[in-house]
Amino acid sequence: MGLIRKKRTGVILTALGVVFVSFGILWVTVIFPDLTKVPVDLEKSVQYQGTVTVLDTETYQPLTYDAIVTRTAEAVRHRGDVVYINEEVSFVDSKTGQEIPSLHESDLLAVDRISRTNVPGHGDQNREGLWQFPLDVKAGQNYPVWVTGSPITLEARYVGEEDFKGLHVLVYEVATPDGGLTMPSGMFVPEMRLYRQIRLKVEPASGVTVYLEDTTKRTAKIPVFDELFPSTGDIKFVDMTVYEAGLVFTDETIEQQVHDASFYHWALSWGGTYLPWLLFGLGTVMALLGTILIIGRRIARVPIAKTADNELAGAMYQPQSQL
Repeated sequence: MGLIRKKRTGVILTALGVVFVSFGILWVTVIFPDLTKVPVDLEKSVQYQGTVTVLDTETYQPLTYDAIVTRTAEAVRHRGDVVYINEEVSFVDSKTGQEIPSLHESDLLAVDRISRTNVPGHGDQNREGLWQFPLDVKAGQNYPVWVTGSPITLEARYVGEEDFKGLHVLVYEVATPDGGLTMPSGMFVPEMRLYRQIRLKVEPASGVTVYLEDTTKRTAKIPVFDELFPSTGDIKFVDMTVYEAGLVFTDETIEQQVHDASFYHWALSWGGTYLPWLLFGLGTVMALLGTILIIGRRIARVPIAKTADNELAGAMYQPQSQL
């Protein structure tokens, strides 16, 4: 019974070892890579707070709001490893609670689920560069990024690293050239100059931005009519600031982003390193132990059989007793 029990234990251990190693291979090659992609059911919001100033086109006077800005990204469909994301940006006057419709923005993005880069030729316009920072952000490396409202791809420039709310983060700055960028005119929008500077703090393992401050300014040449002779006088085109904003993540968004970054940092470490090694190591040990138990039982049977054969042979050749 003891030998049979050892054989069963060996078979079970070997089978479990093979299962663990096979699952480890499946985890590394299929399951874990799929979990690290941008999800096809993505629905994520972040909020900013700060001041927003816009030019009143009737009075040519600036209107300033204390605003809460909500940026919502929702996956609407996908094709292979390209996910289409509807990104909505809404502005609310924090004093009145009323939305500011003239500032609402909406974009349809096409993002590579693996690299998190915009896919050129897809979405509602041609975009290049990162939609979000990738996994495993490298200290000292700059990244091309797409910033909403910019006519071209900008560079996220590495400027250092620091500790932030219990996380070690990399600090990046994104800025337009000193002279700004020209934003082409549209059907109801004049040509403008864009000046923008963004400072971000990024948790490197997950690529999650845990802090962001954004300063934006847009200027345009606005036609100004002669006050005395508006109908017949000369029209002057004057450079005016049509939009200016200073925004930063809200405290609630910072806490949520820090929580997400901490979780993903832990999950990526375990899922990408510790779990595969645990599966391979435990599976290999179990399979070897099971094989030893099975082989050991067979070896143990050999001397028993030989002893039995010798005893039988000895009995056959014993001299017959005299009657």
